[in-house]
Amino acid sequence: MAKINLELSIYTFTLNEKFKREDFLNFNEFYRKNFSKNGENPHTIKPEELYKRFVGMILDEFHKKFWLNKEENKGISTTNIDYRHGKSVIEGIINGGNTGYGHQIYDILDNEKTVGEISETQLASLPYYFKMWTPPDSQVGIIMIQCYSIGSIGSILIEFLTSIFAKYGASFRKIIHIPTELRESYIKRSSVKKVTFTSTIENRDSRKKFNRAFEDSEGLRVTISVEGLKKKNIKTFFESFNKKNPIGIDLKELGIENEDDYETKFYYEDEDGRKAHAKIKDKFEIRPTIVLPIEVSNENKTPNLEEIIKFTDMLLEKVKTEINY
Repeated sequence: MAKINLELSIYTFTLNEKFKREDFLNFNEFYRKNFSKNGENPHTIKPEELYKRFVGMILDEFHKKFWLNKEENKGISTTNIDYRHGKSVIEGIINGGNTGYGHQIYDILDNEKTVGEISETQLASLPYYFKMWTPPDSQVGIIMIQCYSIGSIGSILIEFLTSIFAKYGASFRKIIHIPTELRESYIKRSSVKKVTFTSTIENRDSRKKFNRAFEDSEGLRVTISVEGLKKKNIKTFFESFNKKNPIGIDLKELGIENEDDYETKFYYEDEDGRKAHAKIKDKFEIRPTIVLPIEVSNENKTPNLEEIIKFTDMLLEKVKTEINY
């Protein structure tokens, strides 16, 4: 059987008042403004009560059914999220997966007889863990979303949260965050597998020289791919890589004369096959896959809630330090 890993995506995020891109909300302001009831003094409500109402609102959004993405090919739902207001954390297990479109179910050892069918009104679900940190005295929060090497609910969960905050007049903006320790460890253990140079050939004559069939194709993009590189550590590779002149051969007839005419990308891989890539200007600002230790999973490869909470709590402290909280 294929090896299934538990993986993790980390994002920092901010909330902006609608139509005010630079006007960031702190989370205390957001909670008190939107989850105080009529007649209450928003400044005297206990934070625990505000978290309770916010989590209750999220659960109510599901209406005891699955929330579908715009394409209606993936859904999520939960009855199992909780909060630790003292830690400013909301977390739990979300069930999610792809909807079926007449998918047939077979036993692996029998390709003739079906044992069931997933219809377009059903979905095949796996449990996923998520953690959201929203400190009351900050404008920057952190979201962690666990996924599998075979599937993720990251995009639909972000879509769901974006729609939730929009209901309260807030725009949700996220940035991927890779902990420095994990990035540096990956760089030490990995090598450059491929380098590509991509250019858009704007000049009609250049397209014609390249191939007459391309003459009328405006916006034609050409990628030169260099593969089969000798295995070297990433930093060793860049000691001899000519950054000032990445393509040393003459490609003037394609309209490629200097480094501004094309985009250079590097593709990395470690000994476990985990991949990452980056443009030349941020060659070390890579986003490798964060693979969780086997200790946080159950025997059936699903997340062990108790263990994954402990692990992500420790990781959260490191990320908080890195964003200068």
